[in-house]
Amino acid sequence: MTLSEFDIIERYFAPLGNFRGPAVRLGPGDDCAVIMPPSNEQLCVSSDTFIEGTHFPVDAPAAMTARRTLAAALSDLAAMGSKPLAVTGALTLASVSPEWLEEFANALGNCISVWQSPLVGGNISRGEALSITWTVMGSLPQEQFISRSGATEPSDIFVSGWPGRAGLALQRRLAGQQCSKKIAQHYEAPEPRLELGQHLRGLASAMIDVSDGLLADLNHILVASDVGAEIDLSSFNFDQALVAEAGDEVLARRLTLTAGDDYELCFVAPPEHRTTIADLSKQLDLPLTKIGQTKAAKGLTFCHPPEGMLMEPLLLQSGYQHF
Repeated sequence: MTLSEFDIIERYFAPLGNFRGPAVRLGPGDDCAVIMPPSNEQLCVSSDTFIEGTHFPVDAPAAMTARRTLAAALSDLAAMGSKPLAVTGALTLASVSPEWLEEFANALGNCISVWQSPLVGGNISRGEALSITWTVMGSLPQEQFISRSGATEPSDIFVSGWPGRAGLALQRRLAGQQCSKKIAQHYEAPEPRLELGQHLRGLASAMIDVSDGLLADLNHILVASDVGAEIDLSSFNFDQALVAEAGDEVLARRLTLTAGDDYELCFVAPPEHRTTIADLSKQLDLPLTKIGQTKAAKGLTFCHPPEGMLMEPLLLQSGYQHF
């Protein structure tokens, strides 16, 4: 039996609307959802489109596709210090597979519950390639959003988690090679740093999520804030698991700095917040590594590189480009 658009919605996605957060006044089923942000809070909204073969592998399992794409979209809320309110999704299918849809919907249901991000509506259509567009909505207290343009100098530059691991996992996957579960999970099951982003309100002066490469995304902060930065490459020695898996320290550092797909947070904070940030790292059981400092002189400089690592190619890295 061929499933129609409405069959797909009713069977796989309508049940996901049963999970509703406190901001959802009216969920899926009408022409619009109705969202009521908390009193005296501002709304954050972001949209992301993910296309098979561009943003996730053609052979990616449905569960991985659901988690990776929604995590990437929610990561934008984390980068602003926002708490999720609701999500809408637009799914374009090249073909209809009940098995794929069931796996996708089951994984999606788990994600929206864990990340407290109610699915309040969306659309399904047929197209030439599988693609997913998420629109995420969140809220935060008035004027407490964290933008890219608030960095001053001299301030500390931090990155969360384990940047570079997702890049190595993707590199191995594209080459038809295996890597350890410890490394692979960072690509297959990324974690949007929503709790961290909310805790950094009042601490971070500027922030961005790392999707296109740490250096490229940090540079967006530097340009928006009209400052430069010096990066201490010895600060990345904390992730020896990445070095061991890559088999080469220079390769590991290059992945850390340029690979992208991490969905970690890179943020800038005044030096007086170092102790508080160290305490937050312990509270969340998440590395928050100081990787450098902002400076008045524009541009990026590096210190303490591993032996054999050339700096000039790093300065030419522009991150992932769609065109």
